[in-house]
Amino acid sequence: MTATTNYYSLVASLPHMPRSFEIERVPISRIQLQQRLKLLGDRDKNIVEQVQSFLLWDRQLPERTDDEVEMEYDRLMKSISNSLVRDIINHRMDIRTITCALRRRRLGLEPPTAVGQHTDHIRKNWHHPDFRLVREHPWIPHVREALDAGEPMQVERQLLSATWNRWVQLADQFYFSFETVLLYLA
Repeated sequence: MTATTNYYSLVASLPHMPRSFEIERVPISRIQLQQRLKLLGDRDKNIVEQVQSFLLWDRQLPERTDDEVEMEYDRLMKSISNSLVRDIINHRMDIRTITCALRRRRLGLEPPTAVGQHTDHIRKNWHHPDFRLVREHPWIPHVREALDAGEPMQVERQLLSATWNRWVQLADQFYFSFETVLLYLA
């Protein structure tokens, strides 16, 4: 395998990913995707492994402590130089932190000891319905309303849609590049 990637061949080999989250099944299986990723060069493979590692880590076990989460987040942010990978990680952590804060506030608890770029902002704006983050995260009111209505499936749908929409928005900026592959994976 060469050290570089022919992004045109790789991206062209991937089935189209729909723009909407409302799909019955993904257009490619994990096995097929792993086969296609063999077209990546060595440097790209390392970055993809970091993204995949994070996405698997992101499905955390409930018994993980806040300190463990913070240590892993810090380790990832120190080890990753690709700005898009950092954006993907920060977006996922934003969703986790904001959702945790919404749930804690609903239960009458204090602000979370969370990880990510909005932790201090949430503490400062704890009593504002949307933590004054709705401009950057327009999904917050929808999630808050679904939480208040006791509709966990709607909460999950809103969170998944917010993530999907973010990746689609970013994907519109890249064509036949490594970033295209990263967003496809995300």
